Amino acid sequence: MEKTYTQKIEFIASCFDKEYRVAKSGKNISVQCPSCGVGTNKKKLSICLDTWMCHCWVCGLKGRTPYKIIKEHISVDVANVFRNEYDTKSKDDTEEESESEEAVEFPARFSLFATVKSTNLDPDVRDCLKYLKRRGVNREQLWHHKIGYFKNNSLSRRVVFPSFDEEQKLTFYVSRSIDDDAYIRYKNSKAKKTDIIFDEIRLDWSKEIIIVEGVFDMIKCPDNTTCLLGSGLNTNHALFRKIVANKTPVLLALDPDMKDKVYKIAKELASYDIQVRIFQHDSDNDIGSMEKEIVRQKCEEAPIYSRESRLQHLIGTICSGSIF
Repeated sequence: MEKTYTQKIEFIASCFDKEYRVAKSGKNISVQCPSCGVGTNKKKLSICLDTWMCHCWVCGLKGRTPYKIIKEHISVDVANVFRNEYDTKSKDDTEEESESEEAVEFPARFSLFATVKSTNLDPDVRDCLKYLKRRGVNREQLWHHKIGYFKNNSLSRRVVFPSFDEEQKLTFYVSRSIDDDAYIRYKNSKAKKTDIIFDEIRLDWSKEIIIVEGVFDMIKCPDNTTCLLGSGLNTNHALFRKIVANKTPVLLALDPDMKDKVYKIAKELASYDIQVRIFQHDSDNDIGSMEKEIVRQKCEEAPIYSRESRLQHLIGTICSGSIF
């Protein structure tokens, strides 16, 4: 016998959270996510009472039904009650769908600069190494960031920064021309940037993570740094959701002309009880053009974001002679 909306709501509330929200349509219920929402009073796990599809838009927890979520986070017995009395879909334990994704692959043969021998160097490879040296990249960083190059005429004279996830799978790559007069300076892989945590394999979520804008900014920072591949970060980004899920402290170190966006990001993260510090620039130079020791010192000295610091920033943006 098909359960009523009221019965479904009462059951979900008994599983997750007595304090829930029901959409005006009466067909969707939002409860506290057992993966990332415990202790926050935020109700971000949305469950459709018609289809049982569920999704947390903060940490990405999802399923075709809440069966597996209840089983892993609440109780096996309660999960079996749901399966027997409420689930009209699959009766097995593997109903969670994964979106089909096209694997990211290198477009040509990829080689590491760190393995290059100094004798009989290809002229393009030699010029790439000189370029990296000018940008302050040393041999240790060549290994650490797995910086390499493509052996292909159309992709030669480019330095390549690959990105790998926690399972060592290639998720993205950035290729930058070493010639400033190149028609296309960057040729990157085709992937949805909001779904990528750049070089996640190197990140420790139990420690503060430094967030910069681009790969050459990342080179100048201490370990545990990732880049945005742009300047945006919000709840639609996998990086944002992972930070919230792990309660990871953050140091925002974006370019000096991105102050408004920095404070917008800081405010959003702080609303999820994430501690945020903000890198303080003394000039218009971005981090990629600064000395590594200066960057390290400024990272250590970066103040914690607060409502007061945001207010000071807003006051500083008021044009002279204006009221508000």
